[in-house]
Amino acid sequence: MAGLFAVVFAVSALVVSACASTAPPDFNGRPRGVAKSKLGFYDSSKPFTCLDGSRTMPYAHVNDDFCDCQDGSDEPGTAACSSVGGKFHCANKGHKPIYIPASRVNDGICDCCDGSDEYDGRVQCEDTCRELGAKAREEAKRLSEVQLRGYQLREEYGQQGQTKQQERTTEVASLETGLTEAKAEADRLKVLKEEAEAPETEAKDAHKQAWEATKIEKQRGAAEASFRDLDSNADGLLSVAEIQARAEFDKDSSGDVSEEEAKEWLGGETDRAMEYFVTDLWSNISTVYVVPGSEEATPQPPVEGENPVEDMVADPEAEQPTQPGEAESIPADLEQQPGQQDEPHVSHDVYDFDDADDADDDDDDYDDDGDFEEQYNERHYESHTPAAEEGMPEYDEATQNLIAVADSARAASTEADKKRDDLQRQIDNLNKLIGVDLGPNSEFFPLQGQCYDFTDREYTYSMCAFDRISQKPKNGGSETSLGTWGRWDGPDSNKYSVMKYENGLNCWNGPNRSGTVTLRCGETNELVSAAEPNRCEYSFEFITPAACQAPSRSAETHEHEEL
Repeated sequence: MAGLFAVVFAVSALVVSACASTAPPDFNGRPRGVAKSKLGFYDSSKPFTCLDGSRTMPYAHVNDDFCDCQDGSDEPGTAACSSVGGKFHCANKGHKPIYIPASRVNDGICDCCDGSDEYDGRVQCEDTCRELGAKAREEAKRLSEVQLRGYQLREEYGQQGQTKQQERTTEVASLETGLTEAKAEADRLKVLKEEAEAPETEAKDAHKQAWEATKIEKQRGAAEASFRDLDSNADGLLSVAEIQARAEFDKDSSGDVSEEEAKEWLGGETDRAMEYFVTDLWSNISTVYVVPGSEEATPQPPVEGENPVEDMVADPEAEQPTQPGEAESIPADLEQQPGQQDEPHVSHDVYDFDDADDADDDDDDYDDDGDFEEQYNERHYESHTPAAEEGMPEYDEATQNLIAVADSARAASTEADKKRDDLQRQIDNLNKLIGVDLGPNSEFFPLQGQCYDFTDREYTYSMCAFDRISQKPKNGGSETSLGTWGRWDGPDSNKYSVMKYENGLNCWNGPNRSGTVTLRCGETNELVSAAEPNRCEYSFEFITPAACQAPSRSAETHEHEEL
C-alpha cells in the first residue's frame, strides 16, 4: 500500500510540474498578456473571476493554457481561448500598446514589437519598440505641424470666404436696385415702341392694300386681254378649236393639242365665257400662256418629227435652242427696283438636267414604271409660272418717316430689355454662388470654381469643386461625366469631410455614375487618388487646408508611453 501511495504522489508531482511549465512567465512584473489598465482584476492572492462575471476559480487557473471563461479572460497570455475571441495585450514599451488575437501567441511570428507574444523559445524576437516609437513620434510631429499650418490656412480661407460672400450679398442688393430701375425703363420704352409701331403698321398696311388692289386690277386686265387674244372669232366664247390652235397648250409634247387636252384646259367643257375664264381658268392657263403685249412671244410648236425632251435626255449638256421670240434676258420693267420689296422670280427656262444634284433628289419623285417624258412634262407645266410681277413700290415719304421713328423706338426697347436681362442674369449667378454651402465659416471658398486633376494608368480625372467630376482617357477620347455637385455627405460628427457628386452619365444597363470625394488635412489643394470600388461608383481623395481641424493642445503636450 505504501508503495502505491508513493507512485500516486510521484505522478501528481509530475502533473503539477507539467502544468507549471505551461504557464507563461510574468512580463514586466504583471501577468503576461494583461494590460496595465486591467491589472487590478488579476490579483494572485485572490480567486480569479471572469471579466464577464460568469464564474470564479482559483487564481492558478489563470494562464494555465486551458480556457475556463466564456470571454477568454482567464487566458490573457496563451492561445487557449482563441476560439472564443481571446485577446493578447502587447505592452510595446516605447511605442503604442496594441491587442492581437490570442491565436497569434507562440505562432512563430513576432507580432508585438517587444516580442512578448513569442515566449516559448521557438523564435527570438528583437525588441524594436523604441525604434518604431521614435519614427512614429517623428511622423506624428510632422502631421501635427502639417495640421497646424493647414489650420492656419483654413482660418485664412474662412476670412476670405466670409469677405467674398459679404461682397456678393452687397453686390446682389446693388444689382437688384438697378434691376428695379431697368425694369421700369424697359416697360416705359416698350409702351413708346408700341405707340410708334401703331401708325407705322397702319401706314404699311394701307400701302400694301393699295398695291394689292392695283395688282388685282392689272391681273384682271391681263386675263381679259388674253381671253380676247385667244377668242379668235370674237364670239365671246373660248372654244376647244381655239385652244387647239395654240401650241403652248400641247401638254404631252406630241406636236398637236388633242381635243381631250383642250377640254382639260377649259375645265372639262367645250367652251367658256370670259368671266369664267378670268375667275377660274386664268390661274392655270397663265402658267403657259404669255400675255399679249409682253416682250415674250408665244412659244412656237416643235419641228415635226423632233422631240425636245428626248433631245435633252440624250445630251443634257447640249445648249437648247432659243425659241423664236423667246426673251433671253429679264425685261427692264421686271428687274428689282431700289426700295422695292423682294419678290420671288421664277425662270421660264426648261428644266435643266445638269442641276439634278441640286434639286434635293427630286428625280426620286418620278415613278420607275411610268413614262419619263409624260412625267417630265407634268413637272414642267406644274413649275412653269407667268412672268414675274412688279415688286411692291417704295413707301411714300410719310410712311418712311413713321418706319424710321418705329425703328428707333424698337432699338431703344431692345437695348433696355437686354440691360434688364443682363442684370437679372448677374443676380441669378451671384445667388447661385451664395447658395453653395462652403462650410461653417466659408473655409471652402478658395475651392469654388477651381478644378483639380489626377492621372492614373488609364484616365485623367478632374474634380471641379461644387460643380462636377469627370474622367477622360489619357490617350484621347471624349470626357465622361461622373456626376455633378450634390451635397456634403460626411458623418454627423464631421459633415464636411465627404463631398457627394450625383447623376453622371448613365452606365450601360446600370445606374447613373456617381462619386464621393473624401477630404483630409493637407497644406495644399490636391486630388491625390481615384478608384472605382463598385461599378459606376467612384471614390476620390482630396487634401486641402480647409479640412484641417484645430490641433488638440493635449496632443501637442502629451506623449503617451506604456510603462
